[in-house]
Amino acid sequence: MRFGSYPSGNIKALAVGSLAVAVFLVFILWAPWSRRGVHSEEELLLYCAAGISQPVDAVVADYQRQYGVRVRVEYDASGKLLAKIRAAGGRGELFLAGDPSYMVEARKWNLVAETIPVARIRPVLIVHEATQARLREEGRPVRGLDDLLREDLSVALANPEGASIGQLGRELLRTSGHWDDLDRRMREHRQAKVSTVGTVNEVAQVVKLRPDHVGIVWDATAAQLTGVEVVHVEAFDEAVQEATVGVLASARGKRATAALQFARYLTARDKGQQRFAEFTFEPIPDADVWAEHPQIMFMSGAMLKPGIDETLKEFQAREGVTINTSYNGCGILVAQMQSMRAGGSSDRFPDAYFSCDVSFMSKVQHWFDPSKTISENDMVLIVKKRNPREIASLEDLARPELKAGLGHPENSALGALTDGLLKRAGLHDRVYAEGWQDHIVHTDAGHDLVNKLRAGAIDVAIVYRSNAESTPENLEKYIDLIEIQAGDAVARQPFAIASESEHKYLMQRLYAALTADATAERFRSIGFRWVHDSEQ
Repeated sequence: MRFGSYPSGNIKALAVGSLAVAVFLVFILWAPWSRRGVHSEEELLLYCAAGISQPVDAVVADYQRQYGVRVRVEYDASGKLLAKIRAAGGRGELFLAGDPSYMVEARKWNLVAETIPVARIRPVLIVHEATQARLREEGRPVRGLDDLLREDLSVALANPEGASIGQLGRELLRTSGHWDDLDRRMREHRQAKVSTVGTVNEVAQVVKLRPDHVGIVWDATAAQLTGVEVVHVEAFDEAVQEATVGVLASARGKRATAALQFARYLTARDKGQQRFAEFTFEPIPDADVWAEHPQIMFMSGAMLKPGIDETLKEFQAREGVTINTSYNGCGILVAQMQSMRAGGSSDRFPDAYFSCDVSFMSKVQHWFDPSKTISENDMVLIVKKRNPREIASLEDLARPELKAGLGHPENSALGALTDGLLKRAGLHDRVYAEGWQDHIVHTDAGHDLVNKLRAGAIDVAIVYRSNAESTPENLEKYIDLIEIQAGDAVARQPFAIASESEHKYLMQRLYAALTADATAERFRSIGFRWVHDSEQ
């Protein structure tokens, strides 16, 4: 039947029905529950220590509800999980270990890339509540490690070969001198008074359900239990551990970015850390604030740009963050920071600062955590190819017929170091004699001096070696280097994280990227000396 032959009532019904279907489809497509995070297409696999299951379950539920990302969790003892990851060839995205030793092991096997601490935990003794009450009435309650050797008590321990608490417990008991007796009783006693089970949760259940039992568990696990009494031991209280989440090295591209986003959520002070606190875990000090796409402010001396630019781009892509960089002479950067702290600037204070020289870091160090020196860079003289003006040393800078380029003594680290170098060499007054403005050119950055020399605007300049070597054709076609015969003609480059940064752990991962082998090779290739490995 042709459309035109429908009765008018049916046509109206059909039109209304079509409109309803269209509205329904629009509603489904734009429904609030379908608006998910940027990585909603991913399913993440998290291997997690069994003793941390309760807060992790809560965080996973929160994250899936907010971003629509499914996180599948496999719980077991940390050692067993690590063995499973190895057997699977690193398959998965995340590994949350009960203590750092398993993360160290994972790194040794190149299974883990980035790591972030999740919570602080320490071992405690737990005793069956009724048993402790009876023993207290008898005047002999469980008070410390010596009580583990009593004949009237049975001891439950987590497996030292698989569980974090089992491994740490064994180490602490060896140090205290109790392990050999416990081990012998475990192996020789006809009805073993000492036994091992798989995980910390299994130890907790054994002690909770069986009178006359004592065990070693994490304090956070114990705080969630009923039917047991907690006994603190000084040696255990001092053995604070950090449960740590690591992104597996096998995670690449979008999966790595999705894994890192969840890891940041899990460890953020205003997200996952709140859940951990609810379940009596001790939060990590200075944990990062949550941001789905963090915006980082990073200041760096201009001379470092050729060595770090590629690393910053790679870091941004993997982490899913934005790094707002400010490259300039370090004198200018320091002045900007001082103005910010004085309230004279609305610019955001940097989360991290990579300085051209320790002398400029020292001017702002009180606003940063302790700095670490990463590299060194020699100061050299540069002249035109084949040295047509026959320049040989620093003394030639005083020749009035030469046009010399020097770093600005206030705006740049290069200029300040050059000024000091000339004074120590007894040349400062000669170089800056009357009329010096006619033959001395100041700039805020060494690469500007290189460009001026190439353009023929100057005859000689003092720059960093990297300023000349970062562009290969410089030495091939335009520039010759002359070494400065002075042992103090060198700049040392430190890195520091702002004390008040809200993304300290993110900045620590950036520091790890900036000190990795790939970055070190970039630095060496353009004339820096790498000192990070030897000084840390």
